[in-house]
Amino acid sequence: MSEIPFTRVEGKQVIHSSPWPADEHTYFRGNVAKFMIESELLNSDPDYPIFIDALDSRNRVLARDIPVLTRKLATVLNRRYGVSFDDTVCIFAQNSIYVPLTMYGILATGGVVSPANISYLPHELAHQLEVSHARLIITTKELLANAQAALTANPKANLHVTTIVVIDDLLDEARAETFEMEPVDLPGDLAKTKHALYCFSSGTSGLPKGVVSTHYNLTSNTFQQLSVGDKYNKDNRFGCFLPMSHIYGFSAFVLTIPRQGATTVLFPKFEFELVLKSISEHRINILHIVPPIAVLLAKSPLVDSYPEVSKHLELLLSGAAPLSQSLATAVEKRINCKVVQGYGLTETSPTTHAYTFDEANYNISGIGWLCPNMEARLVDNDGHDVRTLETPGELYMRGPNVFPGYLRNPEATAASFDGTWFKTGDVAQVDKNGGWKIVDRVKELIKSRGFQVAPAELEGILLTHPDVADAAVTAVTAEDEGTEYPRAFVVLKPGAAADPLGVLDWINGKVARHKKLYGGIVVVPEVPKSPSGKILRRLLKTIKVDKVYGYPNESARL
Repeated sequence: MSEIPFTRVEGKQVIHSSPWPADEHTYFRGNVAKFMIESELLNSDPDYPIFIDALDSRNRVLARDIPVLTRKLATVLNRRYGVSFDDTVCIFAQNSIYVPLTMYGILATGGVVSPANISYLPHELAHQLEVSHARLIITTKELLANAQAALTANPKANLHVTTIVVIDDLLDEARAETFEMEPVDLPGDLAKTKHALYCFSSGTSGLPKGVVSTHYNLTSNTFQQLSVGDKYNKDNRFGCFLPMSHIYGFSAFVLTIPRQGATTVLFPKFEFELVLKSISEHRINILHIVPPIAVLLAKSPLVDSYPEVSKHLELLLSGAAPLSQSLATAVEKRINCKVVQGYGLTETSPTTHAYTFDEANYNISGIGWLCPNMEARLVDNDGHDVRTLETPGELYMRGPNVFPGYLRNPEATAASFDGTWFKTGDVAQVDKNGGWKIVDRVKELIKSRGFQVAPAELEGILLTHPDVADAAVTAVTAEDEGTEYPRAFVVLKPGAAADPLGVLDWINGKVARHKKLYGGIVVVPEVPKSPSGKILRRLLKTIKVDKVYGYPNESARL
């Protein structure tokens, strides 16, 4: 095994280790809220801005505000809304400078944060509320109607919600509060099992599943990220338009960056021209992005109207979906900015690889090296560990940041683990320098605009249309936009008068934006299936297509 760096053999297993030193014994074990509000770097400069509102720079949260408001929010949540140990609170709100503090307040009570995608329609939100057992929804005035509608969207759902509160009203109550509740203590190793976060992620089938992240999963991954790079500090200023309901945005902008006392300029949503303008106004030099944003930076004529962007931007960190080398190079040439990508999953809290170990040999098409205290295996289709370089296999991982399982879903949890090893569903390979590259996906998930979409969920909806006899969904790659889109193959019932575009409009009106069939609809005589009835998705891509209804679609662009 000497030809593969950073490996050892244990029985039949070839185990890959991180090239960075293992130092898990130094990791924080306790409440995430305490981890944040007692950070020495955060508290070293009380008047330093931690969060700045991109829409109004006078609206900001200073370092000294965070411990005080966290404790007061915890008090109000506990005493007035009854949130206590293990109670779940759903946050259904756009990004704002107060969303992170609200999350800290929930965690301080011993409660669990369950952030929901703001594009969810009521029935989609209802599913998350049911699985998470959320008893309180914190939302905004703009989303209040949707939050209320979710409570009656599915009459069969067993919901636990007793109250919906608008975040502005909650903050007013907290500011008026005189008592400051300390974060609930998690003694010993309780943080390793105590639930902290339920992000919802699509699996290989069915509706989105609640990924359980413990307090220790989150704090250990913060340490893992900080130990492999030096970018998270007050010398840099960050821009956040990634949704904090997604583990990528949560990890970076709720935990890692504020804990280091650095400044984040927060955008309620992604508006490209506002981002370009704010880069100059606030001297933002590091952005966390997804590939479709890289496409805009490489191709949009708007960039030419903001020449200061190339003077300020120094680093783009891409994640959530694969970034091609050609796209990264195009961005680097146009705005003279370094582009790198990492890898992680909701189930790994999320970061598992980083580019910084050997930057001279880092290839942008790869994801770098295993983070500290991570171990991995590559397993081939026959269940044997890969023993040679550049040979693909399914990526298995374990480490302190790997989740314990899916919420109230033991079957999905069991299917995702092989003993202590989490089976990622992604196919990877390792090069001679020990660097990793993702080359394929075992899972059937579609990565649309950085979000996971389960084909089975869309198929289930399509089959409820009165004119659809059968349906299958797969991914179509829009290379010029740096993303995949869902595409449906439908069999219409005999004599059906349905217009395929009508079916397309119908389903697009029933799902969140990232789940829409931007890849269009193809009418087929039958859906290819195995003898057991399983859809043969690989054959869908071999079907000769004469007509794709609704593709390309300009509204799919950011």
